[in-house]
Amino acid sequence: MRLYLTIFFLSAFGGCMQNNKLPHDILPQEKMCNVIWDLMRADEYTGNFIMKDTTRNRKTESAKLYEQIFRIHEITHEQFKKSLMFYESRPDLLKSITDSLNAVDKIAMGKEYQDKYSKPTDTIIKNSKIMKTPVE
Repeated sequence: MRLYLTIFFLSAFGGCMQNNKLPHDILPQEKMCNVIWDLMRADEYTGNFIMKDTTRNRKTESAKLYEQIFRIHEITHEQFKKSLMFYESRPDLLKSITDSLNAVDKIAMGKEYQDKYSKPTDTIIKNSKIMKTPVE
C-alpha cells in the first residue's frame, strides 16, 4: 500500500511540474503543493482540535503551526506569500497545483474512509460454503 501511495504522490506532484520558467525567488510547483497541503492540514487540526480548548487562541495557534511548517520546508512566510501571489497571477500554473491537491485529498480521504468503513466479512456466505461441503 505504501508503494502505491508513493507512486501516486510522485505522479500527482509530477503533474505540478512543467517546463515553464519560474523566477528564481518563486517556489517550484511541487514544493508549493507540499507547503499548501501541510497548511491545509494545520488548518484542519486547528479547527477540529484546538478550537475545542477554550483556553487557546485560534489565530495564535495557527500562526505557530504555520511557522513550524515554513521551517520544515525551509522557506519564509514572505517567500510563500510572494509565490502564492505569483501563482494566483498565473491561473494555468495554479490549476495544476490545485488539481494535484484535489487528487492527494481524494486519496487521503479514500484511505481514511476505507479504513473506517471497510466491509466486514459476510459470515452467512462463509458459513453456507462450509455447509455445502460433504460431511463425512
